[in-house]
Order: sequence, then C-alpha cells, then structure tokens
Amino acid sequence: MGLYSEKNHSELSSARWRMLAICWFAIFFMYSSWYVILVLEGPIPFIDGASFESYLIWTFPLVGLTCMALPAGLLVDKWGLKKIGILGLSILVITTVCRGLSYDFLTMALSSIFLGVGIGVMFPIGGKLVSLWFGEKEIGTASGIRVMAAGLGIAMSQSVFVLLLPPGPESWRYIFFFNAFCLLIILFLWFFIKEKPVSFVKRDRAPFRESLSKVIHNKYVWMLGVINLLLLAVYLTGLKALHPIFEVQMGKTLADIAISMISYGAMVANVIMPILSDRASNRRHFLLMAIIVLIPSLLLINFLGEIGIWTLSFVIGFMVGTIAPIAATIPIELKGVGHLYIAGASGFMTTIGRIGGFIGPMIYLFIITSTAVEIYGFIFLSILLMVGIILVKLLPETAGKAREALVEIE
Repeated sequence: MGLYSEKNHSELSSARWRMLAICWFAIFFMYSSWYVILVLEGPIPFIDGASFESYLIWTFPLVGLTCMALPAGLLVDKWGLKKIGILGLSILVITTVCRGLSYDFLTMALSSIFLGVGIGVMFPIGGKLVSLWFGEKEIGTASGIRVMAAGLGIAMSQSVFVLLLPPGPESWRYIFFFNAFCLLIILFLWFFIKEKPVSFVKRDRAPFRESLSKVIHNKYVWMLGVINLLLLAVYLTGLKALHPIFEVQMGKTLADIAISMISYGAMVANVIMPILSDRASNRRHFLLMAIIVLIPSLLLINFLGEIGIWTLSFVIGFMVGTIAPIAATIPIELKGVGHLYIAGASGFMTTIGRIGGFIGPMIYLFIITSTAVEIYGFIFLSILLMVGIILVKLLPETAGKAREALVEIE
C-alpha cells in the first residue's frame, strides 16, 4: 500500500496531525461536558450528590451513547467522518447548552441522555481518522494521543473547572455554557477535516449492511467488545466508588483532586504506552501487564492512608490508560476490519462496552448495600478483570499487521 511509503508519510504529516488535533479537542470537551457533573452535584440545587438521582444523571449519557455508537459507526463507514462529525458536534453543542439551562431533574436527565447521543455519534470517528491517515508504525501512538483527550477532559472537569466557578447560586450553569462555546469552535474547525488521503486509499466507504456483517461475524471484535465492557464497568464504578473512600480520608476538596489523579495517570499512559507498544510490535503483553497490575491496586487502595491513595490512584489510572488506547488500536490491525470497517467495529465495541459502564456500578452498589462490606464490591471488580485476562490471551497479536488487514479488504 502506498499509504505506508516514506514519500507519502512526509506529504501527509502536517495535515494528519492537524486533523488529529481537531479530533483531540472534540473528545476533550465532549468528555469534560459529561464528567463535570460529578463535581457540580453540590452546586446544582436539584441534585443531591448522595442520592440515586445523582447516579442516574451521571450515567444517563451512557444510554444515548450505547444506543447510537453502532449506528453512527456504520454511518461513518458509509458516509465518511466529516458529515457525521458535523452532526455529532452539533448535537453536543445543543445538548450541553440544554444542560446549562436545566431547571429540574427531568430536564437535566433528558439533556444528559441526548448528550450521550452526540457522544455516541462522535465516538467511532477517531478510529476511522487514525486508520486512514496514519501508518502502521504510528497507529498505536495516534490512538493513544486520541484517547488521552478523554482522560484529560475528565481530569480537568473534576479538578480545574470546579475552581473556576464564580460565586452565586447559578454559577454552575456557566461551566456548561463554557463547554458548549468550545464545542461550537470545534464544530467550525471540523469543516476543515479531510475525508481521506484520496491518492493512497483505493476504497474508504462501505455499505451499511456490508459493514455490519463484517463486524458481527468477527469473533475477535466480540472479544474486544467484552474487554471494553469489563474495563468500563471497573473504571466507571471505580470513579464513583472511590470518591467517598477518599473523602473520609482527606475531605471533599482533596478527594476531588485525588480522584482526578486516576485520569491524570491514564493520560500519561495514553502517551507513553502506545508508543512503546508500537516500538515493541506487541499489543497483547501490554494489555496483560496492565490488567494484572490493576487487580491488586484496586484491592489495596481500601486499606491505605493519604500518601498511598495518591500513589495507587495514579497507578490505577496508568493501567486503565494503557488498556484503552491499545484495545482501540487492535481492530485497525485486525484482519477483516482494517480502515474500511473500523468505525462500525468501534461502534459495536462501544455499544457492548458501555453496557458494562451502565450495569457495573449498579451491581457494585447492590453488593455493598446488601452485604455492607465495601471490599466485596472491589472483589467483584477484580473478578471482572480476571475474565479480561482470559480474553486477552485468546486474541491474536496484531501489532505491525495493519498492512495485512488493508490488503485483505482491498
């Protein structure tokens, strides 16, 4: 494939990194708009941070995201990433403004669900962009940079944005309006996104039915979807479950920052580990290492003091940040997927994965409520990760095989 020649590499270098930057900021503010609710539960008068309603507001975007990820991925494969990106960003701008205008639980809940719809539309686009514009020695690196935007958006929303709140009972609304304004700027920049490197890729569009068929008949895509399910169940449950534990140890303000250390750890790993994975031409061993380290880290954090909490929070985030971009890279290199069906595969994996993000915290809450023993909930999370180890061992090694995936489908 000409896409991987040195000449084409230099010709595309400037354009592809600019497009990745636009995509990066879209993901950053998309996740910031979602997760900022975790630190606004106090300032928002109609949401009690300790109530079940608070949990619902936080997880409702998962409903829209889960419903839209697969259809959106198939549409990206059929119509291209530019048109679908404009649609997704438009939905995000409108729904983020609606969140800021909410006046009761119902309006916040509805706008949160439709925010998830916008996120679901945008979610498969990043993989398509990376697969079309980056060579096989850079796919992991580009995926890591892309995923890092989510971690930084979550971390900033939980630590920095809350410090920017002006005084006043309605000041929480300005955080949503600020995010909406930034998303509007990105929507404008999205018109400069290029569809594909036309002279290097023979075919970048696939009919809806063809893409769906290729995705659902690939057993490894199913495995990656279940790995996403397990990871999201552990990660989102951990964000919610660890905060009260940290708050008891160090108070609310420091607890907010300590929780954000998980996201900062993930952000660092998003940059470092995919680069190492590219250079080592290995995906599976990096995934296995991260999951194995994550298990004792989750169990031990319940028994540590303040210094230990800060350290293990970063370690937990680092391991999650290792898994996410590498798992997102594998489908691009997977035979039967490649750049032609990657958006559909990403949407399918996201749909399965977000089911875990929705039901994982609910099962955790049921366990600790019925047993009154918090460590049982973390044992449940560890069992999920052990299942993930088995699935990773069944995956093929794909590093450095993107060219084979392209040859097979073209």
